[in-house]
Amino acid sequence: MGTRVNMKEVKFKQIVDRSEWPIMVRLGLMWISKRSSALIWTAIIAAIAIGCIIAGFIIDNVFFFSGVVCVFSALWYYLAIRWVDKHSTWQ
Repeated sequence: MGTRVNMKEVKFKQIVDRSEWPIMVRLGLMWISKRSSALIWTAIIAAIAIGCIIAGFIIDNVFFFSGVVCVFSALWYYLAIRWVDKHSTWQ
């Protein structure tokens, strides 16, 4: 015999229309429609951040501060991706 599923305990993901996403999520993922693209951009920004922070210690402080800005950008992407994973779906 198979296992029985209690339908009261099953949580269905409510699909939220992209126009109803919070403004910070919409801005972060403005022209990105696929999760894989968003993850690639997050990885690229994180790599740029690491490179700029290292260059900031070696070359000039301007690189360091731009690297810090990129860290916050990567965090923004990551949090936007996580919000869509929890509250909506990708195209």
